[in-house]
Amino acid sequence: MTSHHHTASGGLSLSLILLLALFTAMDAMAIDMYLPSMPAIALGFDVSAGRVQQTLSIFLIGLAVGQAVYGPLLDRYGRRLPMLVGVVVFVAGSVVAALAPSIEWLLAARFLQALGAAAGLVTPRAIVSDRCTLAESAPIFSLLMQIMMIAPILAPILGGFLLEQGSWRLIFWALSAIGVLGLIWGIVTIPETLNPKHRSSLALGSILRSYGRQLRLPIFMAYTLAGSFVLSSLFLYISHSAFIFTQHFSLTPTLFSYLFAGNAVSLVIGGQISTSLLKRGVAETRVTYIGLTLHLLSGLLLYLIVQSGLASLWSYATLIAIAVGSLGLIFGNLTALTMHHSGKQAGVASALMGTLQYLISALAGYLLSFFGQSPAVLPVAIAACAALALLCCKLAERPQPPLVAQT
Repeated sequence: MTSHHHTASGGLSLSLILLLALFTAMDAMAIDMYLPSMPAIALGFDVSAGRVQQTLSIFLIGLAVGQAVYGPLLDRYGRRLPMLVGVVVFVAGSVVAALAPSIEWLLAARFLQALGAAAGLVTPRAIVSDRCTLAESAPIFSLLMQIMMIAPILAPILGGFLLEQGSWRLIFWALSAIGVLGLIWGIVTIPETLNPKHRSSLALGSILRSYGRQLRLPIFMAYTLAGSFVLSSLFLYISHSAFIFTQHFSLTPTLFSYLFAGNAVSLVIGGQISTSLLKRGVAETRVTYIGLTLHLLSGLLLYLIVQSGLASLWSYATLIAIAVGSLGLIFGNLTALTMHHSGKQAGVASALMGTLQYLISALAGYLLSFFGQSPAVLPVAIAACAALALLCCKLAERPQPPLVAQT
């Protein structure tokens, strides 16, 4: 690194960590900032609410596809260039969305926007993995998650403010401006962390072999699946909580936005507790298990309270806050454990990890949509995701035969 990149943690400068957090949060901002504008978009294009909700679905698909594409690019061209190109694509998608003359154009723009945002999910993991040991990377991944969770706190509020000032299109202009800021900051700050000796070919056969090698790493895959179930739980909470709190507990959309922001704060607090435990020498796996156990128990207890007919707004909201807060103990450590067992090609590993996580999360959301919006459905889903993640973590700890031992 150049001399002006004074290290803050694990060989990464504070400026770089903050920038990586911004890039990691691009997808969350692009999802949460425009949520308040969905009714206005439906009215403006004279389409159904379901049609507008497709702009969220196609964004998640774009994130999954984009991550799979960036993996080989990161291992061929390094970390810096693909990340900067991704931000340019994100800005382009945001501008097209702001100018979209029809819902079809908006759908296309959202897919393009997601392809760009996907770089912000894959690249930071690869950069941290390049420069940091497991012990160094866990607090950094936790910090990235905590900063990223500021997006769900501020984005809906900012989106609502922009809607009050004018059209929903202002939201996408704001996302464009955030992207341009990130691009300028990135040009100045992002170092190249991939050793030229480790660059790989972009030939299709080479790419397929790279993904094949990752799929055959049992510990990596077990932790990847564990992360997939944990992320599924978060997305299921995001997609179902609004209906539960507004329809069953009669909260206004404004009050729900405050509750949603409060739960994001609880996740940040969970991340702070995780960092504190790590500093005291508690192992990453142990902190992960504490978080998963808390996530499982809060889901089970909430289900029992709902089934007994004792669920009030406060009891439901409190246990959901504990369930969401426990994720702060899980995300950073599980990401660090996954990337620690990823082998030499961190770009492909990060891409495969992210693609599988988003695809499984999308599938979980699709399956849960068949069970309605009952208050009992979400706690069952939370408990099931936690139990499956715990099982995957246990599988990751099984002794490995020498032929499949991790690199």
